[in-house]
Amino acid sequence: MKDIIETEECKEFRALLSKEEDAEYRNIRRVLHIDGHLKYPYGEKIEGDTNLFAIRIRKGGNARFFYAYDDGTAIWILNGYEKKTEKIPKYELKRAKQIKRKYDL
Repeated sequence: MKDIIETEECKEFRALLSKEEDAEYRNIRRVLHIDGHLKYPYGEKIEGDTNLFAIRIRKGGNARFFYAYDDGTAIWILNGYEKKTEKIPKYELKRAKQIKRKYDL
């Protein structure tokens, strides 16, 4: 089992989710806590970064949360965004990487 830590940026985005989206987020987060990783379609590795992954919320809208691992004891959920295009918006990816650096992950 891994500890799950939500950043303030994560909490801010999570507050915008519908009840249906938040319920799916909580279920996926529980799997991440117990298993320590996610499999597609609930999670995906972000290309070009060795320690950046995404939680995929498919109910309601199309929300995504970025997460990263620390030294092995915890998983940090960094931030989230509403996916509207096929590719991850560069701004959202840059923001996730900045938050990751902020927490030295």
